[in-house]
Amino acid sequence: MGDQLRIKQILFNLLSNAVKFTPQKGHIYLDAKLDTASNEISIAISDTGVGVAQDKIDHIFEAFSQQDTSTTRKYGGTGLGLTIASKVLQKMG
Repeated sequence: MGDQLRIKQILFNLLSNAVKFTPQKGHIYLDAKLDTASNEISIAISDTGVGVAQDKIDHIFEAFSQQDTSTTRKYGGTGLGLTIASKVLQKMG
């Protein structure tokens, strides 16, 4: 079972990141599916933004972790959004 409010917060966070890191003429895609038989929801967000270097992928869910210091200077943020989203999803199973 999931908490509707927390799922909305996670979606907002992921979409906000997509907007923040995608150039003005870029694209953001949201795909959501509900499997009524299993009562499971699947959500995927993708964008044409700056992306994450391959060697940083394993660290993007760590607290205060960003691609590099220039990312913090250019885009702002603390590097906590994905960490919080990940922890909330883990708690909901």
